[in-house]
Amino acid sequence: MQLKAKGIYAMILCIFVFAACAPRNVQQPAPTPTAPPMNQPSPMPGTDGAQDMMEYFIYTANEDDASVSVINMATMQVSASVPVGQSPHNIQVTPDGMFAFVVENKDNTISAIDTASNKIVKTISVGEGPNHVVFSPDSKLAYVTVAEMAESAGTTGEHGMAGENKPGNVYVVDIAAGSTTAKIPVGLMPHGLRMSPDGKYIYTADTASDQVSVIDVSTNKVTKTIKVGSKPVQVGVTPDNKYVFVTLSGEGKVSVIDLSTLAVTKTIAVGMSPIQLYPTPDSKLVYIANTGSDDVSVIDTASMRVTKTIIAGDKAHGVVVSKDGKTAFVTNTGSNNVTAIDIASNNVIGTIPVGKGPNGISILY
Repeated sequence: MQLKAKGIYAMILCIFVFAACAPRNVQQPAPTPTAPPMNQPSPMPGTDGAQDMMEYFIYTANEDDASVSVINMATMQVSASVPVGQSPHNIQVTPDGMFAFVVENKDNTISAIDTASNKIVKTISVGEGPNHVVFSPDSKLAYVTVAEMAESAGTTGEHGMAGENKPGNVYVVDIAAGSTTAKIPVGLMPHGLRMSPDGKYIYTADTASDQVSVIDVSTNKVTKTIKVGSKPVQVGVTPDNKYVFVTLSGEGKVSVIDLSTLAVTKTIAVGMSPIQLYPTPDSKLVYIANTGSDDVSVIDTASMRVTKTIIAGDKAHGVVVSKDGKTAFVTNTGSNNVTAIDIASNNVIGTIPVGKGPNGISILY
């Protein structure tokens, strides 16, 4: 009887020990999410560190430290930093992808960066105060806006010039020869420019003339000037070749030129001191960087209204849109980084630190 009682006690003890050792379904507190460190690469949601991104490179012209940053979008980090001339303001990749030309405003030059080696292979002198560059579709010619005057303190969020009454030019540069073949007189302080999708026309924003000049590329002559508003800085041609959008930095608006009539048909209020702008490949949206309000306005081209305002970094400046139409990239001159915006949701999905004072931006595929 005593042995039987001891056996029962032992069995009860084992049951308690087993219950104590069994795993308990106790809910643990969720970890507190942490924000990425300021000015550090932040991966895009849903990309596992951007591994699903298209393979391409972004070039930024960093005006304050005389460099060009090359961002590898597979890693969302700067993979190269290229020393360039003084005050690199704008950068554009040639259509054939062989070169990224940087406009060195204070050196009065443009330099060709070999995209295979990320080294400067050619520097070409132009006039005083070059600003932006575009190319012929065959990548043989470069077109450079030149103010023909030295830079001074500006009031537009871009550049001012020492004397704003001297007409500027668009320089036509033979890239292979490294020389200027023509100068096309335009308005005062020509700044941004873009070529039409068919390669027949160039549109320039003549900042101090409050106009856009239309250049016939076949003759290298201005065929029309269009008054647009106060201090135009850059133009953007929709890929369907229907409209030219023009940033008016002096009044916080964008003018819309209908290319069927070459007349302004709409003026749209955006943020403060809009600088650069870029349409999506389907021509449905235009993204505008507003340097005075640190944000990006999104215009719907069907309604010609701002449908979204997106907070960017300090002094949002340059804009480019990926060729798949999925992502817009904005340089932030004051915070030394690039903001990545998902076009489907219009949410900021990444921030990439680059050199100091990034302005122009372009994509290499």
